[in-house]
Amino acid sequence: MGLARPLDTAAPAPATPASEARAHPPTTPLPVLTALRFFAAFYVLVFHYDRFFFPDATRNTVILLGHTGVTFFFILSGFILAYTYHAVDLGDRLARRRYLWARFARVYPAFLLSLAISLPWFAAWVLKTAPPLKWAMASGAVLAPLGLHAWVPGAACSLNCASWSISVEVFFYLLFPLLLPLVLRRPTEYALAALGLWAVFGAFCTMLWNRYAPGVSLIEPEPAGTVAVLLAQGIKYNPLLRLPEFIAGLVLFAGWQWMRRPASANGVPPRGRAGPFLAAAALAALVLVLIEPYVPAPLMHNGLTVLAWAPLVLAGADLRGGFLASAPLVFLGRISFALYLLHMPAYAVVNTVDRALHGAISGVSPWLAAGAATLLALVAASLVHLLVEEPARRLLLRATFAPRLPALFSRSATPGIRPSASPGRR
Repeated sequence: MGLARPLDTAAPAPATPASEARAHPPTTPLPVLTALRFFAAFYVLVFHYDRFFFPDATRNTVILLGHTGVTFFFILSGFILAYTYHAVDLGDRLARRRYLWARFARVYPAFLLSLAISLPWFAAWVLKTAPPLKWAMASGAVLAPLGLHAWVPGAACSLNCASWSISVEVFFYLLFPLLLPLVLRRPTEYALAALGLWAVFGAFCTMLWNRYAPGVSLIEPEPAGTVAVLLAQGIKYNPLLRLPEFIAGLVLFAGWQWMRRPASANGVPPRGRAGPFLAAAALAALVLVLIEPYVPAPLMHNGLTVLAWAPLVLAGADLRGGFLASAPLVFLGRISFALYLLHMPAYAVVNTVDRALHGAISGVSPWLAAGAATLLALVAASLVHLLVEEPARRLLLRATFAPRLPALFSRSATPGIRPSASPGRR
């Protein structure tokens, strides 16, 4: 496929360990954005399971665009990181160390577990693959735990394919301390720069794809051979090519922050904007579905759906209550990172059992197999979140190497808001 982070794009939790709180000032939770993470992760799951369990079915365009859930996560990652750290002086070396350690503690426990679970299928896949793709795939065993595999076509999708987006997020995390102050000072300029980068990258990738894999599906290039597979992975997964989506999230936060300024004095967020944002997201989604057959695949895969995801993020950031802020949906949002990482291993388990039983599951109905994999993914994600992801994060944060950092916050701010100039003056 082509898939995000999720990446860690979790909205700030209500209760934050003291050690993590020292990395950034307290922030007001954004429960609706947390809930939306689940729907994005589930959208990716549906995209993959549609292919895995229904290989001969006619592709529905809405499901076909499920891979763009990763774009949502890349945007949300930029938005939430900016929301959380905008009042921190990341120019300070100790503050950067705190920030990076917090990112490591949040992402790596579940990420490494998902890689370990995937090893048996990874080994089997590598062994039955012919060179030179075999060697590129095998390198994933070393590169993936280091978060570097997305840079190497062949390795990017070898060890738990969904984990490529974590490699992309690692790149984003490293650039974030440099990008955040620049974007907050000049959001308009960086919005235009991100748009320009996206256009140049998209045109270049479209030219390459049309030249070396004409008429081949970017999403399913395997029938066309090794060159098409490697080129497709280079286009879909390369971290640099996905950078405009992350910058879009930073710019989105700057715009959202500016829109809230009139009400920031008393801490009461302005009301009435979520509806127009939701309408804009729905309209953009409809247009994207209609034009999908006519848009070059690299453009659609690598960021065009920002047009729909961006207003959805703005709507979610403004909403504080309602169905999407309910406890069950917020919990599902919290397990979405694990769900994203484990939905492909869950498929592998169900597929292996089904083969051992000579098709006893899929032979009844592919829907039964898909349902079993979905249930397994949800249960596994819940257990990993509760028993591995959160306990390991708390343990790592308690073991952090730095003392309290009372002077590292660059300025005081009301929860989630930093007084600033208008976007045009930054």
